[in-house]
Amino acid sequence: MLQKTDSRKNILLLLRGSLYVIVNSLLIITIFYGTFYLCRSGYNFCYGIFGPVVAEEPPGQDRIFEVRPEDDMSDVAKRLKADNIIVNRFAFYTKTKLMDEDKVILKAGIYTLNTSMDYETIIDQITFKE
Repeated sequence: MLQKTDSRKNILLLLRGSLYVIVNSLLIITIFYGTFYLCRSGYNFCYGIFGPVVAEEPPGQDRIFEVRPEDDMSDVAKRLKADNIIVNRFAFYTKTKLMDEDKVILKAGIYTLNTSMDYETIIDQITFKE
């Protein structure tokens, strides 16, 4: 009888130890993956703001794009992304907010934009600076 309880205790200790190792391993893997994903996303976002990001390599494709009088930069960024002219609408919008000019104002009109244009070139075409 004493051997059965010792055997059960050993099995329970072994199961508890195995479960501890599995749970901790999964937790560590999740933390590493989350950290990697967060760092990669942050890098890509910052590169989208400060780097020469283009939707396609040159020569790209020409696309007709209209800036309406009632549009704000958020609407324009959303539509530029929908038309595959830019890669990341949030990075594009943030870039317009961080520009050196005091105020960036959209110019209503119809523009021919190319998918190989970087964000700064697109911003220069659809805005005028005050």
